[in-house]
Amino acid sequence: MNKSKIKIKNLTKYYGKTRGIEDLNLEIKEGEIFGFLGPNGAGKTTTIRCMINILLPTKGEIWINGNKVTRANPSIREDIGYIPGDFILPDTYTVNDFLSYVQNMRKKPSTRREELMRRFSLSSKKKIGDLSKGNKQKVGIVAAFMHDPNILILDEPTSGLDPLLQQELYDLLLEAKEQRKTVFFSSHNLAEVQRISDRIAIIKNGSLISVEDVKTLNMKIPRIIEAYLKNPNEEQLKTFGDNLLEINANKARILVHQTDSIKPVLEKLIIMEPEELSYPPASLEDYFMQFYKTEE
Repeated sequence: MNKSKIKIKNLTKYYGKTRGIEDLNLEIKEGEIFGFLGPNGAGKTTTIRCMINILLPTKGEIWINGNKVTRANPSIREDIGYIPGDFILPDTYTVNDFLSYVQNMRKKPSTRREELMRRFSLSSKKKIGDLSKGNKQKVGIVAAFMHDPNILILDEPTSGLDPLLQQELYDLLLEAKEQRKTVFFSSHNLAEVQRISDRIAIIKNGSLISVEDVKTLNMKIPRIIEAYLKNPNEEQLKTFGDNLLEINANKARILVHQTDSIKPVLEKLIIMEPEELSYPPASLEDYFMQFYKTEE
């Protein structure tokens, strides 16, 4: 059984009278990639800053690697790799100067620094002030991973990266999982969360509203068949009932729940002689958005 690597108990943070996060309870296991979802202002960054001891909670406790996170115990950070969501780098430093500065702050040696520099095509001699947003993000990735930490806490880690570099980061996270490292990351990119996470948590207005296993969740999310019909028959389409979401020109969109058999739907559609059928995979966005519909 996987042991707990991160435990958050009744975490609450207020900024004066403004709520950041309230009564958050989470437990993340060894070797798990855990996605943390929520819109801007939901409390994701507040949670992460409390986890790495930048913010003091109003109440509650956080345990990492079996050690309680407190200001009196800063050594917990030694085995954490952290990417902030809005970090500011010193413009006058070269990439090499900055990474050396970070390396000297740690007791744990930076055994992967050169490997990661090559992997992300990062020039050590360039000044940070001359870098694009994407290249600055690459500096943050190298700084977070170069000491080979067992815990990775990442706030919007793919921000500013092009698709190829996003894939390189996904590969890095999946390699970390294979090595039994633990990854906790926040993101607005629902597709990437669904693709690489083992579990996800959704927060809204500072409160936890759902924790789901991604494999189980994929079975819960309805999928939609899109059929292009040469001669759509209204009477035949009516047999789909409320599952017929839309008929637009010759295109019909039909809802299919994962727990249902697709066979009856296909049998009906084949009678209509479709010119084309598509059955895309389940979308986490459909599930996620149900929690964020406009409230009256």
